[in-house]
Amino acid sequence: MNIDLFMSIITSSITSGFIATQAIQFLKTKFNVTNNLVYAIIEFIIGFLFAISFTDLGIINSLWCGFVSIIGSEALYNSLKGKLGLKSLEIVYNLVCK
Repeated sequence: MNIDLFMSIITSSITSGFIATQAIQFLKTKFNVTNNLVYAIIEFIIGFLFAISFTDLGIINSLWCGFVSIIGSEALYNSLKGKLGLKSLEIVYNLVCK
């Protein structure tokens, strides 16, 4: 299992999740959209486009980033923390951003 690739996907999903959350809140308030399917599609598209634009992930891995954005990358990370050799987000942030 490629832990570095997995962490890149998780980190990108968490970051794109912040953007998707803001976009969904905007839709809720301005357009009164309450359909969960629309929210899932928006999260997937933002996760995919973020990964393809701002990371070196390929198309397939960017699709995985979009999918992980839907299921909640932060919740997934917290459930796997300490397993599979996963490091804290601060260490991952330092690895990715430097």
